[in-house]
Amino acid sequence: METLFQLEKSIGEDVHILGTSIATQFDVNQLSWYFDSHKDIIRWSIDLLDWEKVMKLVVSEGFEINEVEHFLESKGYHVGELIGSN
Repeated sequence: METLFQLEKSIGEDVHILGTSIATQFDVNQLSWYFDSHKDIIRWSIDLLDWEKVMKLVVSEGFEINEVEHFLESKGYHVGELIGSN
């Protein structure tokens, strides 16, 4: 049985798992405009209950994850990739 990660990867999408310092629902709400409106971000989520505040991004194949890292860092958040499909 394939995992969601494998299924998404197999249909031309990349999955990135990031540890972040995004801590509250207010933070998520302040950032959601960027993720919701980005043409290459297909789906995104942040697990605020996880101690690493894990963000999962499903993006178009070839998307440069450093774009998201630079955006979050410019807003004062720490971010680093935990697992990558690249």
